[in-house]
Amino acid sequence: MSKRDWDEECGVFGVLDTDGVLEDAARMAYFGLFALQHRGQESAGIAVNQNGKILCHKEQGLVVEVFSEMTLQTMKGHAAVAHVRYPSSDESGYDSIQPMQIKSRSGHLAISHNGAITNAGELRNQLKQSGAIFQTSADFEVLLSLLARNRITTECIEDAILLMMAEIRGAYSMVIMTNNKLVGVRDPLGIRPLVLGQKGSCYVLASESCALDAVGAKMIRDILPGEVITISKEGISSHYFVPKETAQKKGRICIFEFVYFARPDSIIDGSSVYESRLNTGRILAKESPCDCDLVVGAPDSGLAAAMGYALESGLPYGSALLKNRYVGRTFVQPSQLAREMTVQLKFSVMKRAVEGKRILMVDDSIVRGTTTRHNIAMLREAGATEVHMRVASPPLCYPCFYGVNTPDQKELSAGLSSVEQVRAHIGADSLSYVSLEGLKSSTTGIHCGHCSSCFDGEFPAGVPEKSKDQIHRIHW
Repeated sequence: MSKRDWDEECGVFGVLDTDGVLEDAARMAYFGLFALQHRGQESAGIAVNQNGKILCHKEQGLVVEVFSEMTLQTMKGHAAVAHVRYPSSDESGYDSIQPMQIKSRSGHLAISHNGAITNAGELRNQLKQSGAIFQTSADFEVLLSLLARNRITTECIEDAILLMMAEIRGAYSMVIMTNNKLVGVRDPLGIRPLVLGQKGSCYVLASESCALDAVGAKMIRDILPGEVITISKEGISSHYFVPKETAQKKGRICIFEFVYFARPDSIIDGSSVYESRLNTGRILAKESPCDCDLVVGAPDSGLAAAMGYALESGLPYGSALLKNRYVGRTFVQPSQLAREMTVQLKFSVMKRAVEGKRILMVDDSIVRGTTTRHNIAMLREAGATEVHMRVASPPLCYPCFYGVNTPDQKELSAGLSSVEQVRAHIGADSLSYVSLEGLKSSTTGIHCGHCSSCFDGEFPAGVPEKSKDQIHRIHW
């Protein structure tokens, strides 16, 4: 992938000790966020329940930059919610950093949210007309306003959430902390992931299972699409916005979680992320064979697929590209020239490994093509006689409206270009993508279906009204 023009989503984490004796909930949240750092590097925050009072610390920066030992020592409590963030295109500034808190007539509440509400604009206007005041452009502020309004007429937070879910459209997972509960919510289609784990009397909610592993919690299960799960001293209970019996069957987990977003060691809706990427490489080798000398992966997300390609094809697998992990990501640069300069600093080639060889490089995806074009040029300069490109996802043709900050359709390499045009743009001797059917079949053992809107343009949770005219249907 042109790293990083298809920006990560966000990561959410929540923990509550049902015995009420845990004092280091914030520290558990810290380790959970550290494991979810790949989902967002712009800011981090933790809110902790301190004897019924919610305290919050949040700042821009990485988890290790935002939280010091002194900060964690002052944040004592038996429950916490936390968040790592990459902002959407219309969110910026400190006020948009999560968790977000409100105080209403029904008590204090903190929320961490991952995803996007496609009708947030319409809801915001309606709420303003009824007297609501907003300080940010973020979706979660609309959610908080709806919850505060609904809570006035309901007996419990769960009923207020269900009423909110009836009003909002989009893709989301969230963790909500009240003065005595921790609540997890997953959108009716389950597009955004959320899992439940346990460590002793502590229950944990997180975007990925790798965060459970980081705090020593055992995974219990995925939260079902449309489920509202409550954790309190009374134990665990659930409410369902959609029928529990058909929730998984109608679920549509984001397939890009398996392509790139999720950590390889995570299990999402019953399917291993690493095994999915390995399987995709195998399928790619069957669909698009190549006569070459060496199979290499683009660091880091293309490595598993490259290994699968090599295993299936019988071709040698090796390393050719090295990644400097201390260089800023290319997507944050303000111009194309700056992105290209950053790419030059970020990757280098092991010349002895590629000199005089026909190289096949596997990557997870191609967005704009900046990084891919540069890496292919570097391989040629290092002495590769041919460079073939294989991509472990179909062409990215459409932007995402479900919590992933993506380029406009016209900026996507495959948005308005043919495969041959993309091949010429990146300078490869050949270019092939895995089929959408092949990619979906790679997620063996999965409990639900897929949202593949960035590839097929289906958008099962709708499209924001302001964006409908910007989508151009592509027919290959």
